[in-house]
Amino acid sequence: MTLNQVIRRIKTLALDHRQLRNFYQGLATDWLTDKFTLYPSALLQFTGGSLSTAGKVLTLNYRLYLADLVHVSEDTKANELDIQSDMLLVMMDLMAQINYPAFNDWALSSEMQVQLFVETENDQFAGVYIDFTIRTPFAQNICQVPTSFTDFKPTDTTMKIVNDIEYIAIGSEGTTITVDALDDKKILLLTRDNSILAPVSNNPDTTQYVFDGTDITISVPVIKGTRFLILYRDY
Repeated sequence: MTLNQVIRRIKTLALDHRQLRNFYQGLATDWLTDKFTLYPSALLQFTGGSLSTAGKVLTLNYRLYLADLVHVSEDTKANELDIQSDMLLVMMDLMAQINYPAFNDWALSSEMQVQLFVETENDQFAGVYIDFTIRTPFAQNICQVPTSFTDFKPTDTTMKIVNDIEYIAIGSEGTTITVDALDDKKILLLTRDNSILAPVSNNPDTTQYVFDGTDITISVPVIKGTRFLILYRDY
């Protein structure tokens, strides 16, 4: 789904709800100062997102406000609570529709934060807002990209993949650790129990190590259970 399609569907659901008269998409500050807003009203505000190439998912974060005017009287607080209660029910209606299984081209977050609010600077109104997430598929189909670019060959054939190894000491290593997978590899990072060790050519102190292409040598004997994390790649 495109961003427009997501917004259009939420707008349709909101305006088809018989308790809402207005839908606004944008910033809360613009919505609050709009003198032509009809109440009860909905505001959809985009709050950021993320793209996962590994999970093939586009994540869109939104905040949806629902509000109605408060009738100022001797019992204003009771009126505020009535409106917040009504808007919360409308909010639940909309989330139920957004989460309807027939909409198999998006997915609604399972956990959402809800807050009550009261606004008094302009028209006095009250309501609720909810933070939710919409996830849509990211197909990564480069055949659909409108481009004339076709040279997808790597420009740097020397680029290497970084790998990692976790090594847990058995206590009999002494000051030398041997990991077969590191033969003729280049160590990029070595940590011991979350402390970084620096490479040297010889005579390591407690914060250093020596790697000769096969064995890792440190300054003091290894204690059983010590955890080493090693990042490495081919030369």
